[in-house]
Amino acid sequence: MNYENKQQGYYGNVRHDLINFFGEVEGMKVLEIGAAYGETLHYLKAHKKASEVIGVELFKDQKNLDKYKALDTLIFGDVQNLDLTRYEGYFDVIILADVLEHVFEPLPLLNKIKSLLKDNGIIIVSIPNIRHYSSFVKIFLKGNFQYEDSGIFDYTHMRFYCKKDVESLLSKSDFSITKSEGSIRNYNGKSFAKLVNKATFGIFEEFLSVQCFFMAKK
Repeated sequence: MNYENKQQGYYGNVRHDLINFFGEVEGMKVLEIGAAYGETLHYLKAHKKASEVIGVELFKDQKNLDKYKALDTLIFGDVQNLDLTRYEGYFDVIILADVLEHVFEPLPLLNKIKSLLKDNGIIIVSIPNIRHYSSFVKIFLKGNFQYEDSGIFDYTHMRFYCKKDVESLLSKSDFSITKSEGSIRNYNGKSFAKLVNKATFGIFEEFLSVQCFFMAKK
């Protein structure tokens, strides 16, 4: 997959939705897989939620070197092949924001990630939700499974997930899910879907959420 042809905006933003999801914390050692330019990690450290921030990103964007944020460490390469044994049992939190859908075999990666966590460490996972109503419109009403530059049908996605699929995947990796929710709950702004979700007490949350969020411990 050619990630280097991705639009610039695909990589650069602070994931406030995920930060809000795992709540008020401070002084953590945080690893982010797929750290992009390091915005989220930089934000966590600048706001004292993290004491040390380490990122892993697939490749270095030579055309936009000025966009990289100052982190304690930023490692370039495929996390599946990197030697990270020096970090075994090191991290309080590991963030996998929109990562697992890009991996052909996610179980070995999750097992590797688990070895890097402290005994009481957690992972934060976000996954594009193929069960979102827009997928129904696209596939069943429009008869179209065309891939796109970003979003649920991103052309670099190797796998597609519903909420139950991720729950099963984490369970197979011996993670225990402590919290899960649809992204519509954390959407910051006006949204008809958010109003519908609130009015229906979350019954249709999975159909209204572009992503699903999970917190899990070893």
